[in-house]
Amino acid sequence: MTFAVLAIASCSYKHYTYLKAAEEREIFSPAQQEEYDAFIWRAERKDRDALPSSFRTCQSELRKRSATPGYDPDYEPSLEGLRELKVSASSDFSAGELDALIKEIRKLHSGPITVVDLRSETHGLLNGDHLSLYGKENWDNRGLTHEQIIESEKQIIHGLVGKEIVTGGTSPNGRTSTMTVNTAMTEEELCASRGIGYLRLTVLDHCFADPRSIDEFVSFVKNLPDDTWLHFHCQAGMGRTNMFLIFYDYMRNTEVPVKDVVYRHFMMGGNFQLYNGEKEDEAEWKVPLAKEKVEMMPLVHEYIKEQKPKGYKIPWSQWKTRFK
Repeated sequence: MTFAVLAIASCSYKHYTYLKAAEEREIFSPAQQEEYDAFIWRAERKDRDALPSSFRTCQSELRKRSATPGYDPDYEPSLEGLRELKVSASSDFSAGELDALIKEIRKLHSGPITVVDLRSETHGLLNGDHLSLYGKENWDNRGLTHEQIIESEKQIIHGLVGKEIVTGGTSPNGRTSTMTVNTAMTEEELCASRGIGYLRLTVLDHCFADPRSIDEFVSFVKNLPDDTWLHFHCQAGMGRTNMFLIFYDYMRNTEVPVKDVVYRHFMMGGNFQLYNGEKEDEAEWKVPLAKEKVEMMPLVHEYIKEQKPKGYKIPWSQWKTRFK
């Protein structure tokens, strides 16, 4: 066997520590899940005429960021293909904030707009404000299927009209207040009322994306009309949002190296998707989640680069099984 053939053959046997981590996260007992059950309606965005936090577009300025393990502040990423992307991103939004961001997008784009909602946690618009059900690590819906999350969310949100709920922050012992719910709608319904599209991917907070969400996103983008603008968001607009912005950039600019794509989206806002988990004060449970992204983000690029010319006939969930 020649060296070249040997190198190709050995590629399939490369070991990945976190290759199946996303699937394994969903395997746990009801007793284990009880620890993560939601305990509060988290009040997130007030209904107001202003942009949501962390709003940015493909035209935003690249800025040097503060020191993060794994990030080189002296590196200047390529801008190849970046300014041509029809994308924006932010935190989640209230009804008024959605109107404000649509107005902002309209300064750059006159065609269709679709919101890409990346949250697995139950959330919706109550009296125009944006709230979500919050539990430990924001993992209340961990273990539920995509379909179960969507159906449950509709029933929960619509069932709140006329009721009084307790709202607060992320601490079980923090300050709370009450809200009487007069109007309630899902985010999908809010987007429909504004005449824009909506895609929901139920991605677990803090984590690398599950295979189903990546498969659906790739299929969605593959069939996306060229004149469609995508607006990405999760809760804060930092983690899951930047991850899928990078996936989209991979698909549109396949030849741009991973490092350049990751850096340019970090420098426009959001989290550094190659952070290695080595901050001195990092929570212990977050360290393997960070290392998983460092390992898997380049592998997704490898998948897209190989499969784009083939029309993505093999989904990510199947393609990655070639590795161990």
